[in-house]
Amino acid sequence: MNRGLVFNLISNVAFFVAGYAIHYFLGGFASPADYGVVGTIITVLDFEYLFVSNGARQSLARSIASRHYDGCQVIVRTLVVQFAVVALFFLIDFAGAPLFGVMFGDDALARYFRYAAFLVPANGLYVVMLGINDGLQRFGRSAFLATFYPMIKLGTIPLIILVFPDDPVIGLEVGYCSAMIVTIVIGLAMLVPVWRMLPAGEGRAFTWRAAAHGTLSFSLFFIMASLVLSADTLVVKAELPSQMAGYYTGAMNFGKTTYYLLQAFAVIILPVVSRLIAQGERDAAIDKARELLLLAFALIMPMAVTISATSATLLAAFYSPRYTIAASALSFLALSSFFMGVTVMLNMLLNAERDARFSDWLSLISLIVVVTAFILSARWGGITAIAATSMTCTFFLMTISFAEVRLRLGDVMSCRTWTAIGCNAALWAVAYGVGRLMPTSNFLVLMCLYALMYAAYLAVIARAGVIDIRMIRTLVTNRKE
Repeated sequence: MNRGLVFNLISNVAFFVAGYAIHYFLGGFASPADYGVVGTIITVLDFEYLFVSNGARQSLARSIASRHYDGCQVIVRTLVVQFAVVALFFLIDFAGAPLFGVMFGDDALARYFRYAAFLVPANGLYVVMLGINDGLQRFGRSAFLATFYPMIKLGTIPLIILVFPDDPVIGLEVGYCSAMIVTIVIGLAMLVPVWRMLPAGEGRAFTWRAAAHGTLSFSLFFIMASLVLSADTLVVKAELPSQMAGYYTGAMNFGKTTYYLLQAFAVIILPVVSRLIAQGERDAAIDKARELLLLAFALIMPMAVTISATSATLLAAFYSPRYTIAASALSFLALSSFFMGVTVMLNMLLNAERDARFSDWLSLISLIVVVTAFILSARWGGITAIAATSMTCTFFLMTISFAEVRLRLGDVMSCRTWTAIGCNAALWAVAYGVGRLMPTSNFLVLMCLYALMYAAYLAVIARAGVIDIRMIRTLVTNRKE
């Protein structure tokens, strides 16, 4: 588990580093209004990706890891359900492209959404390969693919410069699709030698109903997560001037950093806990959950806290001083994304028992409430109000998810985890002071300051007994995936 967690953290770091490189290029290459168009396209694609990807991936991981069913039957039936969902979104993007232009007040969006439609089936197949590897607990293989894809995606930058200088959005879509196709070919080749490792099952039939319910239930939950993290960008595009959409996209680019990192924890926690529960080792499952949550709060939360406290300096150094108009929004979004990432982890714990009723109801209610709240807050207070609403919603979702996990499984928050939260509160104050006393417009200098603050923070929590060096060493040197 530990080695798999490290591999997945590396792949998620690669994902957002590559994303930052592309956003850094686009932020300087395009005007704020054009950059807002890019943000709108990416946001809609993120929404669709979460629907067609996380549902199938998590369902495959849970069903294969439990070893109750024939692995080949699980894959075939999940694939059929996945293709049905992919076909639906392809038609929405391709045939409904003009409606997107009307919805967001920009007729030029229609052409972009027609091209974007072809990214959906490619992504649908890509994540099925990841789910198979996750279910076999070959986390290193899925992490390799998840690392390779963003790295090769960097080819989008020279593609835009050399081939699509007058239309960077089309260049972005062509680059993303090409990178995904290459990754799929490599992933299929890597699955050939491990096909024999699929479980034979215990004689239970993996029914079509189970395939559809598992995929769609996870998808529904990740739709909620996507809406909370992405719908605000769409509301800004629809309700506020185009320039504000560009500034908000810049804030969202950094705001989602910790959510991407916490996806590595969510990928690990579901198959690991699911297998332990299937084997009757409930106490061991809770211990694993406590360990992962401690690591999340001790090692990932400080990143959200530091970004939140130094938002103005970060935006000015990475983009330009004019982007500091979104500084307050970024302060809220950085924490919002962390809260949402923890919410995902907690609901993966609940779904490990194959009981998704709580997550389903949480998703349905959130779908109604969150979008309405975003629209009202955008009209009332602009991008700062909508970001504050996002943080409030995610904190509420995280809190009630904690309560449900405690009720059904037990307390997954240890004393060391609460101590880590207290240390993060102190770090926010320190980072805020450093940002005020030592402002810098040099991005590399700022990264060095972040590294120094993070190192000092690690020294403090090690001294306080929250973590120790052996815990970090175990993560890196454990030979099991």
